[in-house]
Amino acid sequence: MMRATLLALLFTVLFPILTFAQTDSLPAKYLSLGSKKAGICFGNSPVFTGFRFNGLNKNVRRLNGFDLALVNEDKKGVSNGLSAAVGANTQEHNNGLAIGGLLNAVDYENGIMLGLLYNVGNKLNGLGAAVVLACDTVNGLAIGGEVGRRGVDTAGRINGVALAVSGTITGTMNGIAVSLENFSEKHRGLAVGAYNKTKRLRGMQIGLYNVALNNPKGLRRLPLINMHFGK
Repeated sequence: MMRATLLALLFTVLFPILTFAQTDSLPAKYLSLGSKKAGICFGNSPVFTGFRFNGLNKNVRRLNGFDLALVNEDKKGVSNGLSAAVGANTQEHNNGLAIGGLLNAVDYENGIMLGLLYNVGNKLNGLGAAVVLACDTVNGLAIGGEVGRRGVDTAGRINGVALAVSGTITGTMNGIAVSLENFSEKHRGLAVGAYNKTKRLRGMQIGLYNVALNNPKGLRRLPLINMHFGK
């Protein structure tokens, strides 16, 4: 329910901007205070190092330094440094800090992803935080109201720590998951929550109701503590 509400809000707010982005070629017109590719930039420069300010980033190949835009649509670009967008921040690669006011979508993030409402990506190496954080692979720390992809239990992998309010949902969890509900196909480590469920546990569950389906009958569903340390 929470995810559906957030997606509806994102669509309503960003649809006019993203529609324009799809229909406008946005040529590389910009003002640079310094050299052509370094200094302080105002506009849509495809390659720049320094401080860059723009309304809509599109067809950008590489940015090094600080980048601030209303909407960032660098689907095939690389950002090294701090990349922030007031609305949606979409990138292929980010090495550093990526901030999205409403939506933060980075395919490959090495560093920190911060989204006010929604963080999504293929691989996150570092720290990610948002109301909903849904990355295919997280190596590090994931923080959110919800972490993972609800309804898609077999997808996703978290190697590290997941801290969520409503739930952590992932295919494979290697590490520590702390939230109201923890669901996984495989969990190696510790799960702490009101309700913990996994098909294959190698570690410990602590909560009001714990389900480890690879335990022998009679030990698969237990209150307070459940554990399995075999293969």
